[in-house]
Amino acid sequence: MSTHVEIALAVILISLVMFFASLLFHDKAGDKPARIAFRTFYFSAILFFISISNFVSEPAPFNDLLTDIFFAISNASLTLGILWRCKSRLPEELVYGLTTLYLCMDVFINAYSVQFAYSYNVICSLICAYALLNRQDGVNTGDKGMAAILFVHAVLLIINLISVTGVVEAGLYSKFMTVVFVFAPAYMAGLTIFLFASYMLDARKALEIQATTDPLTGLYNRRFFFEQAKLALSTSERHGEPLCLMMCDIDHFKDINDSFGHKAGDSAIKAFSNVLQASLRVEDVLARYGGEEFVILLPQTSLSKAQHVAERMRSETENIALASEKGCINITASFGVCQVGEFKDIETSINHADKAMYAAKSAGRNNVKTYSAVLT
Repeated sequence: MSTHVEIALAVILISLVMFFASLLFHDKAGDKPARIAFRTFYFSAILFFISISNFVSEPAPFNDLLTDIFFAISNASLTLGILWRCKSRLPEELVYGLTTLYLCMDVFINAYSVQFAYSYNVICSLICAYALLNRQDGVNTGDKGMAAILFVHAVLLIINLISVTGVVEAGLYSKFMTVVFVFAPAYMAGLTIFLFASYMLDARKALEIQATTDPLTGLYNRRFFFEQAKLALSTSERHGEPLCLMMCDIDHFKDINDSFGHKAGDSAIKAFSNVLQASLRVEDVLARYGGEEFVILLPQTSLSKAQHVAERMRSETENIALASEKGCINITASFGVCQVGEFKDIETSINHADKAMYAAKSAGRNNVKTYSAVLT
């Protein structure tokens, strides 16, 4: 058995294992099926190396054509899979066009088929690397690793492409096959490792988001708020910076649910959370505390500034008007604000802000009260 065939069998085995392993890949609901493209990539890679092994042992036009077709399918499916997974702005028609052009030129201008194969592979690899480094949902370590593998692969192909000039002679086919067989195992293994890493990191990120995010509003949940509060308390105490806390909730929320239905109530909560979020800075921490109640931490903020922020939120909330089957829903909210004085436990400040909020409700709702004003 020749070395080429042995390496081909190794790559076929790797691709076969990865094909079945890729059945574990899951894309987000509504996303294009990148996992299907990756399975096609592994399956066509198997067929490519079977075909290329036959071509090495028995050079024939038919074997050559099959090799080119499987080569094109493997490159196209990998590129499409990455474009879909990354939600790239690059049009997938670019891949279809490049693949069609490659096959046509390879069939009708056979003397330069090696150059066409190199060029097509380089362009696909660079498209993939670009898409991975500009992924819409955020680039993780797996994506960066795949991009690095593809970039190195493209550079090696360019170096070999430069050395292949003029009409390809029989000896250059041998060189091309050597390059393919030598780098293929490392390329497939590296690409697969980082592809799996990318999917696993995405899964972990999704679990982290699920564990820290309120599903209705997309804001932080109560559990994550307490984790962030510990950091904020420590930072404020260490640097001697003011820290304020705000509690707020929708007035007469039970009446909204009873009169307009729970779906309308959910819409009211989402609309209110959007108003709150729009009024805050990046460093502020907003979380849904429970039901229609929200809690906000305002680092490096004096009580007067926090009160001003709350008043702006209250005013913006008054402008909310939600259409429903039973009529228009108008919303108001009450706010309680306090300056954090106890840096060991956030619960004390939460109780103070909560008392201020209920004082705002007792004063007629649609109001802002500070804890210091409640005490006087």
